Amino acid sequence: LSEAIERGFLVPYTYCGLTDDIDYSQIRYQNHRYNVADLERHLIVTERNEAILREYLSRGHGDKCIGFCVSINHAERMAEFFRSRGIAAAAIHSEAPRRDDLLRDFRANKLQVAFTVDLFNEGVDFPNVQVLLFLRPTESKTVFMQQLGRGLGLCIGKDRVRVLDFIG
Repeated sequence: LSEAIERGFLVPYTYCGLTDDIDYSQIRYQNHRYNVADLERHLIVTERNEAILREYLSRGHGDKCIGFCVSINHAERMAEFFRSRGIAAAAIHSEAPRRDDLLRDFRANKLQVAFTVDLFNEGVDFPNVQVLLFLRPTESKTVFMQQLGRGLGLCIGKDRVRVLDFIG
């Protein structure tokens, strides 16, 4: 990754680890994964959503963004929250109706923020994404690198990607 950035094949990134008050010891962990229902109960809360929006606007400057969520429900709720605050956002996931239309709208900059669940981990390219929101624990270094890679593509006018990682 470092060599690809140094050689100009990828843009550099600024990583911001933002602590939240989620106590992961209260979330069941089985078979190398957190329990999704427990994660939803602890992560989908208004105060956390407000903090995420605040950081997106201040550190992310409201730029084009992908938010990685823990579940479809989480992605839908985040998109709804952002839309209620005037941000053009959508949940794009495997069960999204009109998913291809939403992807087209995101590519065409009709959407500022796409909240997703695993769908963008690999195989898609959005070079003009300037902000990544990590809104879930990432239990795999490989998945973390794949998600980070969604923002590292070269694009005219883009000098770096900003990563906002909400960590407990």
